[in-house]
Order: sequence, then structure tokens, then C-alpha cells
Amino acid sequence: MTRLATIPAGDSTAGTSRPPRLGTDAFGGRTRVKICGCTSAAEVGAVVSAGADAVGLIFAPSPRRISPEQGAAATATVPSSVSVVGVFIDPSVGELEHALTVLPRLIPQFSGSESPELCRHLGIPYLKVFPVSREDARNVDALAIDLARYPEALAIFETASRERGGSGQIFNWSAVQTLVEQRSAVISGGLDPTNVEACVRQLQPYAVDVRSGVESDGVKDPRKIADFIDAVRRAHEPS
Repeated sequence: MTRLATIPAGDSTAGTSRPPRLGTDAFGGRTRVKICGCTSAAEVGAVVSAGADAVGLIFAPSPRRISPEQGAAATATVPSSVSVVGVFIDPSVGELEHALTVLPRLIPQFSGSESPELCRHLGIPYLKVFPVSREDARNVDALAIDLARYPEALAIFETASRERGGSGQIFNWSAVQTLVEQRSAVISGGLDPTNVEACVRQLQPYAVDVRSGVESDGVKDPRKIADFIDAVRRAHEPS
């Protein structure tokens, strides 16, 4: 059964009435790929060349943290068909406004405990992370209540960690199966070229997100990026 949720085409900065799209709708209902934690123009270039739909920049505490100015320089030549996402953790209004001034095409991703009001402050579509514990999957009803507070967000189900991202660990994908069937969502946490195909086959999510799973010695590895994207594409082929 094909059940991929496809976000309608449209300007990703038109307002918060619907989630942002990642990349272009030219390829129909396939799962999109977001490569996060890029720190340089070289890494961004490798991600774009491999065919990713979105480049992720981290503007929050992380070994991969860069400034909005560095992010703008790194993504200066990224085509409009590839989205640029900026990761924040409980930012101030000033930090958000500054980042969007420096990088106007940025789609914010909120990975902390941000209120719906803060997420909507800029008046543009955004992504919101909802952590899922590896040990005891959060009660689906409780998670659904959290999701309902951010109806216009593109939800990211991510492995819960103290660092709020970059754990390198997967969670039990079955814990969010029902929610992914009801709402466009991104799966993140512990994905790599060896397991992402199984994830996509099981959940058929709108997108998958990866950081360390496509790195070697802390640097984005073009071979791993290509293998990851190939695995996502294989997931849409008949088994």
C-alpha cells in the first residue's frame, strides 16, 4: 500500500497555515532526504550534488554549530530546489530574527521546548521536533496531544537525548506508526545507509533526517551520503 503524505506545492515562506515542503514536488510522493549538520560550503556542495532535498545547518549548541553568517556563506550557491533548514534550541526572538535577516530563505527547525507562539513568531512554515524515548516509547496519546499544539508544523520524530539531537541511536519506529499515517512527518535518529531503507519501507514517512550516519571522523562523507540517498530510493522499489 502506498501511503506517502505529500505536502502541497507552494511558497515555503507564505505563512504558517501548512507545513513547509522540503525540496521540490517534481518527484511526487517519494520520501525526501534532509542531511543535517553541514558546516562548510564543501559539505553543502556534496549534499546537493548527491541529490538531497534539504540541507540542515545547526545554530544551537553542537559540535556542528555554525553562525548564521557562516550558514549563509556555505549555502550561497544552493539552488532553489533544495531547502535550507536552520536548527534552533530554545532561541530568543532576536536570534531568530537575526538568522532570517542573514539567511532569508531559511526554514526554522525548533528542537527544544519552544512554545507554539515562539514557533509562529516569524510567520513562516517551520519544523518541530518531538522526542521519542528509545527505552519506553512515549504514549501515543500523549504524543498526539503535543502534536496538536503545533498543527501547522512539519513534525520530526527524533530519538530522545540529553543533547536534543545527534544521538546516533534509533527509536522503535512502530511507536509512531499510527501518527505517521495521520500526518506528514520526518524520522530522525540513528539512521544510516544500512537501516534507512527498512525505516522508509515500514513507515513511508514524508522525509528522513540524518547527521552522523553519513559522516566519517566527524566530516560529511560523500560516499555515505550517496549510499544513504540510494537506500531511500530503493525503499520505493517493489520488494
